[in-house]
Amino acid sequence: MKLRSVLIVTALLASICAAPLIPASADICPAPPATPPQGCTPPGPGGALPCPPNTPPGQPCAPAGASGTMPKPSGFTSKYPLDRSVDLFSAAQPDLGKTMQTEYYGVSFDSSSRLQTTPFIKVENQIGQGLRDENLCTGLDDPSCSATKGWQTIFIEGGIGNCAANPNTACVESFSITTSDGKEVIAKPLSKFPKDAKEFSGKVNSDGSGYAAGLASWIWRAEGDGPGSEHDYLLTGYVQSGGQNRNQSWDDLHVIQFFFEVVPIVRESSSLVKAPEKILQKRVGKNYSEVMSTNYESACFANDTGICLHRRDFPTKSRLKVTLQLPKFISGWLNGRLNKPTVTSEPFSASSDRVVVDAGPEQNIFAGNWMKKSSLPKLTFKTDAAARMFTGLTNGDNPMSLRDSGEDGALDAYETWAPHLGEKAFAINETWTLSNARVDNPSSCVKKGGGVQGVVATNASAYEATAPTYDKSTGTLNYKVAAPHFAPDGKTENIGTYGLSMSTSLIKCMYGVDQLPTSASISITASDGKERVSTVALKQVGNWVHLSADNFTFSSPTLKIKLNQSAATSTASTSSGSSTPTKSAAPATAAAPKISITCVKGKVIKKVTGSAPKCPAGFKKK
Repeated sequence: MKLRSVLIVTALLASICAAPLIPASADICPAPPATPPQGCTPPGPGGALPCPPNTPPGQPCAPAGASGTMPKPSGFTSKYPLDRSVDLFSAAQPDLGKTMQTEYYGVSFDSSSRLQTTPFIKVENQIGQGLRDENLCTGLDDPSCSATKGWQTIFIEGGIGNCAANPNTACVESFSITTSDGKEVIAKPLSKFPKDAKEFSGKVNSDGSGYAAGLASWIWRAEGDGPGSEHDYLLTGYVQSGGQNRNQSWDDLHVIQFFFEVVPIVRESSSLVKAPEKILQKRVGKNYSEVMSTNYESACFANDTGICLHRRDFPTKSRLKVTLQLPKFISGWLNGRLNKPTVTSEPFSASSDRVVVDAGPEQNIFAGNWMKKSSLPKLTFKTDAAARMFTGLTNGDNPMSLRDSGEDGALDAYETWAPHLGEKAFAINETWTLSNARVDNPSSCVKKGGGVQGVVATNASAYEATAPTYDKSTGTLNYKVAAPHFAPDGKTENIGTYGLSMSTSLIKCMYGVDQLPTSASISITASDGKERVSTVALKQVGNWVHLSADNFTFSSPTLKIKLNQSAATSTASTSSGSSTPTKSAAPATAAAPKISITCVKGKVIKKVTGSAPKCPAGFKKK
């Protein structure tokens, strides 16, 4: 049965041959940066989340009015279909609204944004049984939120704004679209969204610490991006930070999560729609308060007073170029839904980098299914992180688990659920997103506070939380992903994509080389043992190198990428993966025209490309 794909991306230099949203489970994570149990539900963008039916009383996930009761619906009904894949999945519950206790359990994997970003700051104390006493802050200097008041932790959700209006924090410097005919359309910032959003200042330190300012998202206009009257895009995202009370101070602040998305939008007007906001409510009959979201419209991708935003399609065969100013505390590897990305990064100031990402939108393959609980066998998970994602199944207190594609344990969880999710995706949409790797990369070459050093992109439903990892024993850079074999129609094969961008300094450190690779050999080994090999050119833009691979299916192939280097020399790699800095190789000159031949040895088929290709020893030209 074709159930999943495990993609092992191997980068080996020739000279070194030898990863409304309804909570995912009953286990709600404590506020960052308190160490959460693996697999618990993070607060996510927007903080507190709407509870599904039958959530136990007192569980801190439902937005409510000041009295502690659920607010009345606004009465707004949209003429558009639901925008968010998670809302579509929730609405697909087979017995939704029919029974108080559902017979079904839903599991899904995707990486789309969950709730509208609303910048805020809160402090809290743990009071036991997963409950928290919280306070909403106007800023880090709010006296009621001072660490001297005895609060245990602080959580900050900053936003990604417009650099022209708010520089020196996480922001968008410029945005453009290249259309299918090669014309670049320069977009201009139009307005803040929501227009009256409450904002707060951030702090970016030169040592890589600090937190992002709480900025509202912005709508940008790209006149001429395509036909029709709609040319606007919402550029939105968040930088979540947190810290523990250390000696009555909030000095222990660090980034937890970064997410950024470009969304083509269309507007729908209604006087019933209000701007979202954060409120502090006291639970009825309880001695604690919670920070909640209010005025959230599940029918909208994002909303402001009188306005409901919906997704529209990206212009056909377009590429988007976004220049971000990012504090260096957003560092290491980023994941993305990006097609054939090229990335560059250079210092913008002592504490920030200018990161330029040029890529097409990419598929977000949403894997998910509703299953009868009675039909499910006892499931065994490889890791505790995966097992803890699904306590709602055993406890019966949550009818679904919606997992982020790149969270810790997602890939292991997908492997266990694959036989029950079926062979077809629940939904597919195009997105353009960036997010940080959810687990620290084990390589010492990936420096914290050193800014963005690599970007990996895929359309898979689940992928490794660490981004690619270096295996010193084999000299390979490995990355695994998984997704259903078919599209939602059950007939069209899902075609996998993979893009990798790395800074040259990271490559040299990992591999101990003094020259940059110039090409890559890509081999795809199918489940029947047949192997296909082809060669692709590597791009070098500034101090970054890029490659892309596609045309593999999500059944059970293994994909390996070997970075070839002619006449390369290498330095001895230490146990930490570091190397002595050396002078970069000069850019390669234009190569002679290349031709391809097919070589066969038993079941193994190799495609060899070059100016004068020859079959390897033991192979015959087909």
